[in-house]
Amino acid sequence: MKTIVLSMILMALSATTLYAQTLQPFTWQAYGVSFKAPAGYTIEDDSEEGLILSTPTYYITVQLLEGESFQRSELTQELKNIAADDEVTRQSKVTDFELPQFYGVQLTGDCESDKCLYCYLLTKDNTSGFYVSILYSDSADTLPETILKSFTLEE
Repeated sequence: MKTIVLSMILMALSATTLYAQTLQPFTWQAYGVSFKAPAGYTIEDDSEEGLILSTPTYYITVQLLEGESFQRSELTQELKNIAADDEVTRQSKVTDFELPQFYGVQLTGDCESDKCLYCYLLTKDNTSGFYVSILYSDSADTLPETILKSFTLEE
């Protein structure tokens, strides 16, 4: 009986460590946007057009909403539109959230064989906005949400 209980505890701990990925600070220098990224990432693009970081588990894209001039009230519909354009299936409802420097909306869904988190972030002073997408494989993974909620602007 002790062996069974010990085995169950070890399995639970193994599953927990699967999601205990180390995060490290990263700053997109072009716009002074900082967030926590998974350790061991590869930078695929770091330009004024966009930022792409990847690991074997995550694919993170950040783009400036240049010239879009979204209003906060439009973010939900615009996020639904981009998810529809990208053919995201099994979409969650769009949820609003607030960070110290941003208003945000997000949804999750399936992007072909991956899970995806889509988000728009609008600065509270309404001077700029960003599109963020995070692709990952496990629907129980909470790290994409942690990454998203870590976004800040450098002062």
